[in-house]
Amino acid sequence: MNYGLYLSANGISCSQHKMNVLANNLANVNTTAFKPSEVVMAERPREPQQMRSGFDSRQLLEQLGGGTTIGFSGPNLRQGSIEHTDQKTDLALRGDAFLHVEGDRNGRTNLTRDGRLQFDDQGILRHAASGLSILDERGRRIQLSGDEQLRFSGFGSKGELLDRENLNEPMAKMALVKPEGMQVKPAGENLFETDAKITADSMTDVIGASLESSGADPVTGMVEMIKLTREIEMNSRLIQYQDAMIGQAVTALGRVV
Repeated sequence: MNYGLYLSANGISCSQHKMNVLANNLANVNTTAFKPSEVVMAERPREPQQMRSGFDSRQLLEQLGGGTTIGFSGPNLRQGSIEHTDQKTDLALRGDAFLHVEGDRNGRTNLTRDGRLQFDDQGILRHAASGLSILDERGRRIQLSGDEQLRFSGFGSKGELLDRENLNEPMAKMALVKPEGMQVKPAGENLFETDAKITADSMTDVIGASLESSGADPVTGMVEMIKLTREIEMNSRLIQYQDAMIGQAVTALGRVV
């Protein structure tokens, strides 16, 4: 089989993966606190290295490059801009921390940066996008009575639920946590999950009545999409050229025989 076919097909596969990631980013340019994913291409080891063979001949085929591969694919957690709202149950995080959300499973912890919160009929503070409850520093649900909800005046700078009648004694305090190594992956519904150990974060500030904007950049994303489209077209043409060359070689060989 023509080695060039594999290289071109692999290039198309990598470009298509990156295009899918960019398409998801562009679809979430207006999603609160959305963290775009990034794909970094890397050089694929040439064939003897890929097969972990100690044989390193000087033959031309084995000296050819291995094409491209996906070196990294994951979320970019850079801080998004913060926009003020008039909703007292909204919040934005300035820093690296996440809110701890219930529903931990299989040793993985649920986290979010999405500060669109609301109280349900039972007074439980919930993450609006997923419907899951927000946890306090002890890992418990935050629940306010009807009277406490009337007295609730917003969030303090460290996640406190402020009481308008007694600002010195908050009614509850949300957990602000950070996973070791910032190892998180998207889990849908604007949630992240991690199996790394989480620790309390004291450096992040909570901005009340505000929301963090999406980190996706539509202009950069569209430019990158155009580049990827051209890359796919070029690799497709190379496959056509190589297929034609194989056809000519088979025809010529048949004449000789």
